[in-house]
Amino acid sequence: MTIDDARSVLMTDGYADIDEWHDNASVIYPAHEHDGDTAHIVVGGSIFITMSGEEKEYHPGNRFDIPAHVSHTVRMGDEGCTYIFGEKV
Repeated sequence: MTIDDARSVLMTDGYADIDEWHDNASVIYPAHEHDGDTAHIVVGGSIFITMSGEEKEYHPGNRFDIPAHVSHTVRMGDEGCTYIFGEKV
């Protein structure tokens, strides 16, 4: 899936403020939450999301959604991760 494809999917699903983001290998975001529902589509590398005590790994083409006000942690894979994300506020 290309960056443009991912952006188009999120736009079609009603997400606003759609951005492309890249984090380097092993970057970690501690537990946090967002004010709106968020959707993410991985376009390169990998990312690990821990939510409700369960960690899942996502690769290019995978999508994951995080509901508003749900605490989660994020860890990038060995190659870092490039992803498209959008938020519904």
